[in-house]
Amino acid sequence: MIFNGPDHHRNYQYRPPLIRPKEKGTDWPLYLRFIRQYAWPYRWSLIICMILVAINSNYVYVISYLSRLVVDNILVISSSEAVDEQGARRSITAPDRDLEGPPSRPVVGMGKKIDMGVTTSVRPPEAGRKLLLLAICYMLTQCCFNTIGRLAARRHIVVAQGIMGRLREDMHRKVMELSMSYHQAMSPGRLLSRILSDVESVQLEMMALMISGTHCCSMILTGTAILLFVEWRMAIVAALVMPLYAWMYHTKRPRIRALNQELRHTNACLYGLVSQKIDAMKAIQAYAREPGEELAFHRLVACFFRDALKVQWISSTLSCKAGILAHLCNCTIFLYGGKMVLDGDMTLGRLIFVQSATVTLFQPVLEFSHLSFVLQRLRISLLRVAGVLDREVEITDDPNAVELPRPIRHGIEVRNLAFTYPAAKLSREVDESSAEPPIPPEPVLRDVSFSVPAGTWLCIMGASGCGKTTLLHMLSRLYVPQKGEILIDGIDLQKINLLSLRKAVGVVPQEAQIFSGSMKENISYGFPDASNEQIMNAAKAAQMHDFILEMKTQYETLIGQKGASLSGGQRQRLSLARALLTDPELLILDDCTSALDANTERKIQETLAQILVGKTAIMVSQRVSMAMRCHKILVLEDGLVKEYGTHRELLQKHGFYSKLFSQQTE
Repeated sequence: MIFNGPDHHRNYQYRPPLIRPKEKGTDWPLYLRFIRQYAWPYRWSLIICMILVAINSNYVYVISYLSRLVVDNILVISSSEAVDEQGARRSITAPDRDLEGPPSRPVVGMGKKIDMGVTTSVRPPEAGRKLLLLAICYMLTQCCFNTIGRLAARRHIVVAQGIMGRLREDMHRKVMELSMSYHQAMSPGRLLSRILSDVESVQLEMMALMISGTHCCSMILTGTAILLFVEWRMAIVAALVMPLYAWMYHTKRPRIRALNQELRHTNACLYGLVSQKIDAMKAIQAYAREPGEELAFHRLVACFFRDALKVQWISSTLSCKAGILAHLCNCTIFLYGGKMVLDGDMTLGRLIFVQSATVTLFQPVLEFSHLSFVLQRLRISLLRVAGVLDREVEITDDPNAVELPRPIRHGIEVRNLAFTYPAAKLSREVDESSAEPPIPPEPVLRDVSFSVPAGTWLCIMGASGCGKTTLLHMLSRLYVPQKGEILIDGIDLQKINLLSLRKAVGVVPQEAQIFSGSMKENISYGFPDASNEQIMNAAKAAQMHDFILEMKTQYETLIGQKGASLSGGQRQRLSLARALLTDPELLILDDCTSALDANTERKIQETLAQILVGKTAIMVSQRVSMAMRCHKILVLEDGLVKEYGTHRELLQKHGFYSKLFSQQTE
């Protein structure tokens, strides 16, 4: 049922249906593009490798030719009965005996004649010496081809690793350039499958296609030349089989392509599932969901297993059919050659040489059927890699971009800002699309306008989901608004050089991003050249210095991935210290004190009030104590500005802020 039955069920949890791309003609432009971009820089090493492979592939023909010399020129076997008394050559179709005369078959066998001392062959003089010379030649040939194979393998490794390294660097660079919209929609596991699994597949299949293709072409050309030179009619028999190979592959090509697409898609889903579950390990264990997660993983593995079995079944079936054709052709050539030997038109050594060349000729023909699978796997992997490399970068520098003015003299102005996330956050790649129609998006921000004078603080408040974090992301240019504009000192944010903007703006996200490394390396991530004194001053401002000194190795203490060894409040303070170290012109804080106790939060507020004198700050907070320290307060509700003003002004409006103030000060 797995091999010949109907297509199996693949619609499992964590595996969205595969939507295949529309056929766009030939795929050769895609192959040539990647060969030109990634293989061409290593062209000389690749050419040398292919030449060495082509030479090494003819090893069997050389050994077969040496065997022919041994049989025909040294071990000369010729029967005294080969020629009759009149010197006439007997045909294979001649009658075995004359019914009226004496029997034509020898009464005494050849073995008996040898025992009786009858000479059955006429060897050339010094046959033993010639045999020794051929044995030495055989050994030298073995050493020569072995050396060529090792040199080819060395070049192969250099080219293969170079291609994979360059491709992974380009993939990593592209992923770093893509916007937050892409990263929110694409899970880390699926990105890993692109950068690691798909790139490795491209390298393996591309090298297999070029090297194995060279090997097969060299063997086929040499074998065909040998057959044409020795006996052209045998070459015609071998050529008649080739169209059957092409027909068998053509009938299975669509099925092979479809299964390979399913395999790569399932592989990406496995990466995504594993990455997601590792991040959620605490919840899985807390709710005892291990059996359920094991079942989900088993279903995806079983889906991958069934598709892989089908691919192997098709491959083995084609190989068996091709093998049968090869054996029939070999048998035909052997019978025809045997007839020529019996007729005296061909020597025994020549027949052995031709038969060996024929068998060797069909080996690369069989390999070509496997190269068809390689080509299909390469196509699928290239399409997935190209899906990332060709993704349009949403946030780029304007051709006439200018540097961000430092210091900010006039302030920040937001005019009629509107933003809506794309349907399903992103038009996903082809193999990750959903068959269901996208849900119509809801506006996140609608006609938002406000201003922040230079050197002042603005606190943004509101209920969850009202667009506070999205607004901060747009101020730091992580998203592009569909409508409206953001001005810094009268300059449109889209006209400011992206690098200068990122260097001048310090962002402290709500979920602190902690990297594997030491405390010092994490704090100085945005300013790697900071001195130890600068790092300690930033830690003191974030109320981390005393805590770090209590550690065994202090600032050199290694922390786990994502700050696993730190509490939520400690991670937030580390993130704040990282931003303060860069001495930003604009500080953006996204509820970065939500995990702190009241005493630590108060100390951080007092420190910020000292070090941010003359600096512009925009922060999201639900703490009235933080809002009271800000010059202006903005309240968002359903993407609209509902309240805007000072602490006293908002208390008099008896709105959201007034109620929140009453709740937190009771």
